[in-house]
Amino acid sequence: MDAFLSQPTDHNHAPNPERIPVIELRNEIKAREVTSEESTSVILHSSLRTFPLSATSKLPRTEMLKQKIRRQRQTPATTSTDGLTDDLRKTYRGEDFLLHEEKNMIIFTTKSNLSALKQSKHWFADGTFKVCD
Repeated sequence: MDAFLSQPTDHNHAPNPERIPVIELRNEIKAREVTSEESTSVILHSSLRTFPLSATSKLPRTEMLKQKIRRQRQTPATTSTDGLTDDLRKTYRGEDFLLHEEKNMIIFTTKSNLSALKQSKHWFADGTFKVCD
């Protein structure tokens, strides 16, 4: 099997220091949304209190920030003893989605996806994978 990899490119834009407060705000919100029982509005408004006014033009819309908090909280909680919840083991169509589960590795796919890959002569991957410990 041949593999094609593209080489990394140089950045073609100047750094934007105004984005730093936005990144810090998102990191603060992300940390609080997972560990806190506070309401979405409380997390957002208390995080915005210290946000510099000079960077407000770079902020996403308030509703988008609230939606991010809500979406994170809707993620079903799992424990290492229970494994994955049933809604993560099947697709919306009811197909089995969990191919393999170990302590340090989970593989998700369906039989129809594997069949499509088996029939394909070339596979392309862009490298956008998330790895979590």
